[in-house]
Amino acid sequence: MVSLPSPLHSAELSTEVVRAAFDELKDIRSRLHASHLVTRCDLGLVLRELRYGPAARRGRQAPIGLVLSGDCVCRDLVVDVLHVATTFLTEHGATITNPPGAVRVHVRKRVHDVLRSYRCARGAQAKPKQVRSNRYGRALPDEEHRAVLGHLVDEAGYSAPLPGGGYLVRRLAERCAAEFGKPVPYYLERVPAMMSTIRRVCDTGARVNVGTRTAPEYVTWYDAYIDRPLGRRPDTAVTSLSDDGAARWGHDQVADPNAQSAFTAVEVRDADPDPDSVVVDTVVRRMSEVSPSAWEAGLRSTLLGLADGGLLPRQRAESLLSDPDGMDDLMSRVQTVIEARGGRVNRG
Repeated sequence: MVSLPSPLHSAELSTEVVRAAFDELKDIRSRLHASHLVTRCDLGLVLRELRYGPAARRGRQAPIGLVLSGDCVCRDLVVDVLHVATTFLTEHGATITNPPGAVRVHVRKRVHDVLRSYRCARGAQAKPKQVRSNRYGRALPDEEHRAVLGHLVDEAGYSAPLPGGGYLVRRLAERCAAEFGKPVPYYLERVPAMMSTIRRVCDTGARVNVGTRTAPEYVTWYDAYIDRPLGRRPDTAVTSLSDDGAARWGHDQVADPNAQSAFTAVEVRDADPDPDSVVVDTVVRRMSEVSPSAWEAGLRSTLLGLADGGLLPRQRAESLLSDPDGMDDLMSRVQTVIEARGGRVNRG
């Protein structure tokens, strides 16, 4: 797929067609924001009277053609889908009576091809759901092991950050809990052993050439489609538009109401405030106001309040509330933050 440098200019598409294609991407962009822990999207789109994003709406001069600006992770997806729409209309435009409707349907069908192309570019499997029924999936002992395999292969194709400290295990546990209806702690205990079994099974069989025909490099199926793609995901705790080198969280960005706020750990932050500071400050303030005997109840009510307010993903809040070890660890981290900030914990 084509990814063009910023900004993207085009005079090929009508406002109705661009609006149809852009609207069709709403849910997928929201999921992309969530997977990359982006809480503010700075994407700007301008095409005559059609304008998305606060920065685009404040423009003094109407640009010629279509202009895309911003650094959000969803930008390449929008560029590639508009390229798909342009190609579609170039090849079939003369026979189409309703271009916006036709483009909406075409984008709905082809956007998955765009996403699969991203997975293939990372060396991951294009269709992760199918691995449950391949030779390795069939060799696993039960459906739960096959589910973990499928989720592992799916995670391997993401470009979102993959923090250390058991983040991947928790992600797999939460996905299995949602699929099978059992509590997250149940899978937190079992996923590591399941992953060992999966690796042992997937390390058997024919080797995969991850090199070239002239310079072959043969590795196991697990290394080729799980271990190596996972290793290409950046190991960082938070990715957001408030990071250094990206647009600051402020006047020229718009909140994505469906995006999930990052909250994998409470830690001391010396950098400028970012979206996570709202979560941290709320938890720390609440905990510093109550005695130790009321810590657990206070933390529970605070997490639920953050989930109700959209600052903390509800699934993440429920996972924490159902995990005693996770709650103890969180309270310990909060106390560290309070003391590091020069505050004093209320000890009754």
